[in-house]
Amino acid sequence: MRLDDFRLVQERYSVSTQVSSNPVWERTAPVADTYPALEGKGRAEVVVIGGGFCGLSAALHLAEAGRTVVLLDSHEPGWGASGRNGGHVIPGLKLDPDRLSKHYGAETGELLTDATGRAPDLVFDIIDRYSIQCSPRRTGWIQLAAGPNGLRLIEDRVRQMQTRSIDVEILDRNAVIESTGAEGYVGGMIDRRGGNINPLAYARGLARALTSHKATIYGRSRALSIKQIKGKWVVETESGQMTSTRLVLCTNAYTDNCWPRLAKTIVPFVTGAVATEPLPQSLRESILPGGQAAADNCRLLSWFGLDPEGRLIFGGRTGTWSESTNEYQWCGKVALTADHLPHAHKLASNLYTGLGFNGMGVAMSTLMGKFLAQLVNEDSEGAVFPLSPLKTLPLHGYLMPVVKTVVLWRKFLDRFYP
Repeated sequence: MRLDDFRLVQERYSVSTQVSSNPVWERTAPVADTYPALEGKGRAEVVVIGGGFCGLSAALHLAEAGRTVVLLDSHEPGWGASGRNGGHVIPGLKLDPDRLSKHYGAETGELLTDATGRAPDLVFDIIDRYSIQCSPRRTGWIQLAAGPNGLRLIEDRVRQMQTRSIDVEILDRNAVIESTGAEGYVGGMIDRRGGNINPLAYARGLARALTSHKATIYGRSRALSIKQIKGKWVVETESGQMTSTRLVLCTNAYTDNCWPRLAKTIVPFVTGAVATEPLPQSLRESILPGGQAAADNCRLLSWFGLDPEGRLIFGGRTGTWSESTNEYQWCGKVALTADHLPHAHKLASNLYTGLGFNGMGVAMSTLMGKFLAQLVNEDSEGAVFPLSPLKTLPLHGYLMPVVKTVVLWRKFLDRFYP
């Protein structure tokens, strides 16, 4: 299968957010449990708002520590990006190790490189401990270069990682074809720390793990307002009210105006995916035969993988595929940050948040959730993400025309300077 075949999908279908969302992951995920809406008033030690990976991980780690936890979600666990992504369990961050050390200083940068590189360990450990049925495969993660500029970036990244004894390897053109079945890429790398999962099944498994600790989940309970009254946090929903001593906000790309200015620190970017029917066995054996998932490092990247039933899943920058006749097509929001890094904030006394996973959320948001639980528990051992002040993006309300222009420019660069 040639690179142009993947690009054709991206070029052909126009951006639309009106097509109904039908993720392929629903086919093989366990049936969702039913979580009632919050009715009336309640109390808990900690309230977590948001039922994606970050919120579920935070709530689970708090419950494991013996806290009384309530999780509120506007729909149900895994409804947002956590149940709609490609399921790639990617180690590390967008920035290379040397750039992290330059950005944060040597000590913090190296700590982040190490801790985020081990984030897949946390994901697969939770899966093992709670026997979450989410088709886990820890076979590595492949990054591909469409041209010489992308290849130079990968070669430099691998060099930096190998000096830190990280298990990564350069793939030449032939090795890429052998590993992925995709022709047209000039090279790539494999990071053996990574893997892939059914993300919706993982989210639902996290929710069940959480309730096994007697924590409570309320679905269809959108947080309408957050107020601190006499040292307690009061969260209002449409039909109820929850009071707690501590509050954790985990809404990422779906952040609204519930907390002033927080939504203006990120850019929600719509991405989409489409899945084929199960491929013939002869073709299936030539595409990602080692069970990895893959993504290129183009400025407007694309990714692909196979589900357990042999469907080819392709995703990229577009919203949904408005002209596609495929049964499985869907979209979701990714939270982008200006520095390409996730942000952790202490918004007020006993109120924490983490967001901005820049399309690498399976491992990173799970790790962020654990970190937020540590903040609530005042446990600094192994703390990962530095807390940063809230900084809104200039002219946030006018960013969409800018984003569209940037997309066109990056598309031009990817085509002529890959």
